[in-house]
Amino acid sequence: MKKTSFLNDEKGSTVIIFLFVMSMLAALAVGALQMTSLNLESSNAQRKGKNAFYAAEVGIDLAANAIIGSFENLAVYTTSADNGGDGEGFITVNNYRGHNVKYKVTNPQTRYLYETVQGNSILTHYAYTYEIEAESTSLTDNSKETLREKIRILETPLVQWFVFYGGDGGNDSDLEITPGPGMTSWGRVHSNGDIWLRAGCSGSLRFQNFDPNNGNPIPTPHSITAAGEIRNWHKGQNAVACTSPQIKTTNTSLVWEDNAPINFIMDNDAQEATFNDFVFVNEPIIQAPGNTQFQRGGFYEQRAANPQRPDVDGIQIIGQGDPGAGTNIVVSRPAPNTDVTALIAAGETSPGVPYVGPWPIIQNGPVQINNCREGNQPGGNVAVGVPVQTTDIDLYALELWYTQYLADPVNGGGTLADAGFLVYASRSPVAPVPFLNTGNPRQAIRLMQIGAGSSPQLSANTTFATDNPLYIDGDFNSVNTVGAAIIGDAINLLSISWNDTKTCGGYPTPGANGSTQATVRAAFFGGYSSTDAPGGTYGGGLHNYMRYHERWTDRISDFKGAMIGLWTSVQETGNWCQGSGGARCYQPPTRQYGWDHRFGDPDFWPPFMPSIFGVERVGFLE
Repeated sequence: MKKTSFLNDEKGSTVIIFLFVMSMLAALAVGALQMTSLNLESSNAQRKGKNAFYAAEVGIDLAANAIIGSFENLAVYTTSADNGGDGEGFITVNNYRGHNVKYKVTNPQTRYLYETVQGNSILTHYAYTYEIEAESTSLTDNSKETLREKIRILETPLVQWFVFYGGDGGNDSDLEITPGPGMTSWGRVHSNGDIWLRAGCSGSLRFQNFDPNNGNPIPTPHSITAAGEIRNWHKGQNAVACTSPQIKTTNTSLVWEDNAPINFIMDNDAQEATFNDFVFVNEPIIQAPGNTQFQRGGFYEQRAANPQRPDVDGIQIIGQGDPGAGTNIVVSRPAPNTDVTALIAAGETSPGVPYVGPWPIIQNGPVQINNCREGNQPGGNVAVGVPVQTTDIDLYALELWYTQYLADPVNGGGTLADAGFLVYASRSPVAPVPFLNTGNPRQAIRLMQIGAGSSPQLSANTTFATDNPLYIDGDFNSVNTVGAAIIGDAINLLSISWNDTKTCGGYPTPGANGSTQATVRAAFFGGYSSTDAPGGTYGGGLHNYMRYHERWTDRISDFKGAMIGLWTSVQETGNWCQGSGGARCYQPPTRQYGWDHRFGDPDFWPPFMPSIFGVERVGFLE
């Protein structure tokens, strides 16, 4: 009998174990390969999903940008279907990084008021809520993503600032407040550049958190913010202040507190803490509108003839002659672009029906104003100045005429619209480029009380816009004050004693010592002159934002409203000048300037006033 050796048994067992181990390894290898393949597929699917998600997010961004762009052009976005969408309301972007992207915007809710907190105070906005849907589809595979978002557009009227200097943050955005006579103000102050503050050696410069209101203090929003730094000296002269500007940081009493002077270069958070959240530096630039909307053929001229809002009445005044002899006047009712030139020229509200009120309403004369400051420019002559020809408009008489015109049964027998007036006037030609107004005489618009029995009074909230320099002759909107926004290339203020015979060799003194020689209540949106560089040609600063042309020494310029500088002046570009010898521009008044606290009430807001816009995300769904 043959015996099997123990060695042979061991060899057999080894082979079996080896085969088993190899089988296990093979199974593990196959599993590993399958796992790797699955991971690759999962990773690839995740990558495709992310790409689809990011592409859909682009659709969300495109929709938000389209809405914001519409608002910045002063036209409220409605739906994608109204803005080039397909039959389902979608706008498509083909082949964005390998995806077709489409989005649509659903009609907003009715406009409503919305509040946010800024520093120690509240800003009020018009708010609009939109639903956005965006979808991306890959062009190379079956990946797809749909996103939905709700956003809120905030329209913030700039009348809520006492002072706002816009621009891109460069040298022209710098805000200078460096008066000679004393100046005390209140309200929000913002600059997209640096702020230069310097108290005059003959008076103080103070910012307080209340409107004195004849001894009855009214708390007002109170902050100073700069996208750059705050410096306590004169930009044009690099001169250190005689006394430090002061910021009121606590109560609303009339007793001044000397505990918060600005006496340094302020450029960091630690220095901000000194002022109890009233003063901020290195803030974001706030994007604001420019002057293109006010040029001939632009938004404001078009809307004055056709507001496209039933709650606004529009009046458009274009030309360089009296009504019927060169100046054309149209109104928005009973139909857009209704020509009323002949009626106003005849003093009628309808053929044969006389207007009852101050007369004339609109007139043009010979050369009426001599502007000495405009002579102070390269190639000019301060002693001679520049002649200025104006279209004179009595807004009180114009709005009174329009009220009677609407009530006339021939014109529909209606009443004034709820939100008030938009009036646009210009002496500029329509041209492919902005009108520079360099000829002699220069062209301008003047608001004044022309006729007997006229008054510094308006019938309703009013926005008055022009692309030309604007002159306000005497008191304005000081009787039964309403909300008024005044827009022009430059704002010039003439006293109640002004006469058109002024010459640059001897400027007149308005009124008696200590009397108020101009009472103005309005939000101004005008061009300004900037100091070209530290130590360079002085632009005049905020205190010369309203340009003066008389000897105002010991007289008061009483202004409440807002001073919003959104561009440097294009048509009135003469350098700031004061007075010396035979070449005189003006002597400064005591400036009684402050924010009109009534602009905190939306019912006081005039229609179509310039605003800034922002966007908030309300909700998101993937």
